[in-house]
Amino acid sequence: MSEWTPRERKIETAHGTIHYGGPCKDDYGNMVIYDPAGSAIILTLQRPAMRAFWEAEVIYAKRMGWSDERIANNGGHGRPISVTPGTNRTCATQAKLYASDPNRYAEPKITGHTRGLAIDVSQAQANLDKINRALRLAGWTQARPDDEPWHWSYGVTI
Repeated sequence: MSEWTPRERKIETAHGTIHYGGPCKDDYGNMVIYDPAGSAIILTLQRPAMRAFWEAEVIYAKRMGWSDERIANNGGHGRPISVTPGTNRTCATQAKLYASDPNRYAEPKITGHTRGLAIDVSQAQANLDKINRALRLAGWTQARPDDEPWHWSYGVTI
């Protein structure tokens, strides 16, 4: 796992190359949009992070007893993992949040939310232990499990 650096760099992960570091950026060319069925939240992540998210959904589905056929019938995505509305943030939104409360929000240049490398998992869903395990197995990291159990990042420790 890597930490923020003053220069943007490419980081190799199990699911491909991610971009991180440098000034805040929210428009990488490898961003992917996922609109899960039945969800009111459209998720935007860098392609490798999205692949890891989809992998976690499949792991979660299998741990909940879903068959391969059921997963295939669900577009291959497995059982949906709900994220909060604050998961996707632009650099401008993050700057406003940080200015309003720098003790609660990360600097725009550091956060993975703008860069498509962080998710906030809804804590108002059943089976959080299975969801957390699936995310870990797919390569996601919980940087601060004691005070931010909802926050997960991919490919970087943020």
